[in-house]
Amino acid sequence: MTKRPVVIDCDPGVDDTLALMLAASTPSLDIRAINPVAGNVGYASTSQNALRLRDLLGLDCRVGRGATQPLIAPPRDAGEIHGTGGLGGYHLPASTRDFDPDYAWDVLYQEAKRANGSLELVTLGPLTNVAIALLRYPELRQLIKKITCMGGTAHQGNTNVYAEFNIFIDPHACDIVFRSGIPIAMCGLDGNDSCMLTGEEMFRLFDQPSRVTPVTSHIAHFIHERNTGWGLPGSTIHDLVTMACFIAPEIAVYEPCYTTCETRSTLSFGQTVVDLYHVSGKPPNVDVLLRADKQVYYTMVNNMMAYFTTH
Repeated sequence: MTKRPVVIDCDPGVDDTLALMLAASTPSLDIRAINPVAGNVGYASTSQNALRLRDLLGLDCRVGRGATQPLIAPPRDAGEIHGTGGLGGYHLPASTRDFDPDYAWDVLYQEAKRANGSLELVTLGPLTNVAIALLRYPELRQLIKKITCMGGTAHQGNTNVYAEFNIFIDPHACDIVFRSGIPIAMCGLDGNDSCMLTGEEMFRLFDQPSRVTPVTSHIAHFIHERNTGWGLPGSTIHDLVTMACFIAPEIAVYEPCYTTCETRSTLSFGQTVVDLYHVSGKPPNVDVLLRADKQVYYTMVNNMMAYFTTH
């Protein structure tokens, strides 16, 4: 079987953790690197979580040294959403391995060159590392096959009225990436919500016995309690849905749209401006997720848990 080479750029993060587990349980993927970036919590935590998750999941891949803050915007995080250390207060054992000697943007370029045009990139956090790579290596545009991005929204935001968190944290990076010409699939808030899980579904999935259950169960209960406290009807694990759409693109329905990122407005800073009805007449540059098949998504996650009973 020819495996799909992939670099995962992320800010672990409770949802990133589950997404990395899904990737690690998928035999068709060749995970070349996990590149951490500041986002959900500060870089000191996201980077250590990346190292520790590599150990937990038994991955033999690089962990680059990522960006500690956005390109231009002031540093922000969502520690109140992801809890102490980013994993809802769960603490993984310290890693026995160190970071790659190279920066995340150099690792991405090196792996793209090595894959000779077949490398895919999944981004689960702010796009800072990717933007730096594109600025440093302009030829990278021709070397990445596709980016599947958890970020943005075609409708309402979750950080300001219009902006989704990952994009809001570094909209200037998003602007660079969206203008790059690389094929992009944007899995935003609204499209991912088609795979919202009830509390019962969450516990049925993540409490079942496996070697990763101490982590998955803690995260599931943490997310459910947080969202119940906010009065939400269920939980959308955005990074996990995005990873499922990357692994099995047939479960996703996309609309190609002209999409830009707002970097100036005080009202809509960080908004992904999606021309969903094609009124601008400009050619599409982003495939925007409309919905995904929840039943298949649920089965994929269930299979992930089964995988970790024997691996």
